[in-house]
Amino acid sequence: MRNIIQSKKGDMFQLLFLLIILFISAIVGLLFLGMTYGVFDTFSETGLLNETVVGQNAMNTLRGNAPYTTDYMVFFLFIGGIIGVCVSAIRTDFSPTLVILFIFLLLITIFVASGFVNIYSGFASAEALEETAGDLTLTGFIFSRYTPLLFAVLGGIIMLIMWSKQGGDIIT
Repeated sequence: MRNIIQSKKGDMFQLLFLLIILFISAIVGLLFLGMTYGVFDTFSETGLLNETVVGQNAMNTLRGNAPYTTDYMVFFLFIGGIIGVCVSAIRTDFSPTLVILFIFLLLITIFVASGFVNIYSGFASAEALEETAGDLTLTGFIFSRYTPLLFAVLGGIIMLIMWSKQGGDIIT
């Protein structure tokens, strides 16, 4: 049993996978929140739920909690992903000869992050989703113009963690 636990190691692609998972969750959250706002507007215009107190309370509760739930989902996924990548960097058996490969993958991650920032800002500045994107402050910060810098610093920290082990810990 101990061998199975010890053989679970991370790899250098996890930073790029974290970025892709964050981007997909942010776009899906933005689109679903935009659709939720559309449903709320339809309910308000038709007066479907205006006749009952329970319907009004449900609409007010959902309108108040939906943006925070979506925003916190992306933020805690980001924080949990960073912690997971750092823990897997500690657990990775690493050879110093892979430095060039890691730097190459870090550059690819930085370029992909800059593309994802442009795509997210395009979605967020669309006329239909502009109000929705204004409510997602943490998601807007994660996918701001500083995202490539953030992932470059995160990659640097991961490299420091991987190469700060003792020599006997690195090469087995």
